[in-house]
Amino acid sequence: MVEKNPWWKNVSGPFPTWQGPVGCKEDGGGCHYGRGKVGKMVVHRAVNNHDKQAIVKAVDAGENVNEVEAAGNTPLHSAAYEGWLEGAELLLSLGAKINASNNASDRPWHWARNMGHQAMMDMLVKNGATTDQGQVLVQDHIPKVKDFFQKDCWAHHPKPYSEYMDWRKKADEEYEAERSKLIPGM
Repeated sequence: MVEKNPWWKNVSGPFPTWQGPVGCKEDGGGCHYGRGKVGKMVVHRAVNNHDKQAIVKAVDAGENVNEVEAAGNTPLHSAAYEGWLEGAELLLSLGAKINASNNASDRPWHWARNMGHQAMMDMLVKNGATTDQGQVLVQDHIPKVKDFFQKDCWAHHPKPYSEYMDWRKKADEEYEAERSKLIPGM
């Protein structure tokens, strides 16, 4: 069954264009692009390999120390999850945003807490981390209530990307063209 008045028909532009794997929240985290499209994730890979030299090399080459993957996590989230203190300190020295929150509202401190890394939690707080949750984001392709963007509780949420809205419009037009045929599929 097709929704008669879906959320994407109840939001007006202008719509942002995707600028690569950069956070879309004021705190520097989050990603509502979704659908598997992310950047090269060079810094994330270096963090996951505990490779300090590769982190420095990537940032020196112009990679963003605050790059976000599809769930809105930054490399600092990964270091906090691993409990890798040296990596987290290096990322902070290179400009990592200590309070960037992912799509689920978790900041690096929360990931350290979830994994039981007390030393990481202490280091993050010492360097200015907050223990408050951030704001939740819902990726563009996830169904929403039709008045999602009119609700006060979602006022913080960025509008969907123009690419998604163009895709939705095209999909709706194709659906209507098919539906209007005398014999569907012919």
